[in-house]
Amino acid sequence: MADPLEVFALPLGPLQANCFVVVQGQTGLVIDPGDEAGVIIEAFTEFGFAPAAVLVTHGHFDHFGGVAPLARHFEIPVYVGELDASQLADGGLGAMAGFDIEPVAGAVTISGEQLLALPLEVLAIPTPGHSRGAYTFALGDAHLFVGDLIFQGSVGRTDLPGGDMDQLLNSIAGLVRRFPPDVAVHCGHGPDTSLGRELALNPFLSPLRYDPEHRW
Repeated sequence: MADPLEVFALPLGPLQANCFVVVQGQTGLVIDPGDEAGVIIEAFTEFGFAPAAVLVTHGHFDHFGGVAPLARHFEIPVYVGELDASQLADGGLGAMAGFDIEPVAGAVTISGEQLLALPLEVLAIPTPGHSRGAYTFALGDAHLFVGDLIFQGSVGRTDLPGGDMDQLLNSIAGLVRRFPPDVAVHCGHGPDTSLGRELALNPFLSPLRYDPEHRW
């Protein structure tokens, strides 16, 4: 019998962005470690094994501020969308917000849709809108790690460089058409939700409810 997949949410840093630790058996991944790398290092010390990789949903500093020390400590690869990779190298709007973010060098860039070469099966799906190179990481049909694409009752802001509301709605619509309504949606801020809940109740998704096949 396969070990169960466990997901732990850790709101980290001054903006309390959700870092997700995903564990199955003796294998683990870290998604969006935005700050406080020591907290994550301590968690894996307790687990008794190192994570296999760090995945970054998009290149905003509150989602990768802890990546550099974490990757250095465990000597593990970092995956990020190709179009957001430069933000990891230059601080990702951190300086504009008054934060000193350690740059991330040598990240593995993702282009298009990819099944990542990791011990856990992770499908990387491009979901631009909040940023140009934003990705959703899908673990089967049960878990979606969406970064700041969508939140419970809201969506990611599109007024930052690279943001585009039409792209964002198209990205969400693509997930709605592809995944079951009860898939767990792990958001970059706030509580988890599901695609079905947001399609029914999220006021920003009213265009999808009335015209789900339309492209904006």
